[in-house]
Formats: sequence, C-alpha cells, structure tokens
Amino acid sequence: MNPLIKSLVLALVIHLVGSGISILAQAPAGVPATDRILNIKKIDAGKVKTPDYVVKPALPTQRTREWYKMEVIYDTDPEWVDEVSFTYYVVVKAKQPMPGRSAFTLFKGDVTYINVEKGRHKSDIYLHPSTLARFGDVERVAALVSVGGRLVGMEGLPSGSTSTRWWEQLPPQEGYLLNRTQTPFAMINFDDYEAIKPKN
Repeated sequence: MNPLIKSLVLALVIHLVGSGISILAQAPAGVPATDRILNIKKIDAGKVKTPDYVVKPALPTQRTREWYKMEVIYDTDPEWVDEVSFTYYVVVKAKQPMPGRSAFTLFKGDVTYINVEKGRHKSDIYLHPSTLARFGDVERVAALVSVGGRLVGMEGLPSGSTSTRWWEQLPPQEGYLLNRTQTPFAMINFDDYEAIKPKN
C-alpha cells in the first residue's frame, strides 16, 4: 500500500476510535451509546395516601393509609416502540431487625408498557402500606429500563447511587412491588400512562 494512503487510513481509524471513546464517555454508565432511543428525565419517590373514591350512598372511610410510590418520567424518540420494560428495585431497612436476619430487604418489580408513541411518558410502581409497616423504611430506589432486551437507561435515588449497582448485593424479593393496575391508583390520571402488558 502507498505510504501516503496508509498514513491517511491510520489517521482516519485513530479519529474514529477517538470519537467513539468520546461518545461512550458521555453515555450513562452501563448503557450503550447507540441506545439513545429513550431518555429518563426524572425519577421521584415518596409516600402517597390511598385515593378516596366517592360512591353513593357515601360510605365512611375507616382509615387512610400511605403507599410508597416510585415514578419515572421519560422521553422516547422513535415514532413507536413496541415495548418498554422497567425493572424497579427498592431496598428497605427494618426498624427493629430480627436476630440472625439482615436489616435490609430488597424488593424487585417489573412492568412493561406496549405501543409507546414518541414523546413524554410516565411509569410508576408501588409498595403496599402493609409491606412498609412490616419491612421498614425505604433507603434506596432504582429503575432500569430496557427496550428489546437491551438496557437503555437507569436512574436511582439518592442521585448517583446507581453507579454502585447496590441492587446486586441482596437477593431480591418479588411480588411485593405492584404496578398501578394492582392498586387503587389504577384510574387516577389514566391517560398519563401507557398500556401495561399483561403477564402470562
């Protein structure tokens, strides 16, 4: 090969590799830079009271309890995405740990949305008041988002905590985190949320 052409090819390869490293450095940890089809704008979490539906004749409410809600606001770029899957993690700390047991419990829950149109969307998941009362106070939360089986985003609270991947340190307990169709919040702001794919 001509030495001049060889030098030009080598310079081009170095430029492309350098550009690739720059792009990857700007991507969130653990998320391939090519997967920019989804962008998490905000994650929020906290206690919310059970909604009060009024029926006639009105029945007296015995008590109003507090759920723990996690919500993610995200944007999608393609005109349509077939499925967007969220995996939520919540770690709680017992107020009075039992002897011989860890003070911490990790809960894991999944929810998949179908036919997601381009634009802004919301996802949420809940812990029942009884789960909070039994297992303790929430210490950390995280949401991992996948499209087509590939991780495209993750975010957690406290901010920046996902870099340690703390959810891999404890065995997860499934069945405790509930999607909105399994809660009294199912009909609240119904059109703000995409259709949830039923589980087999």
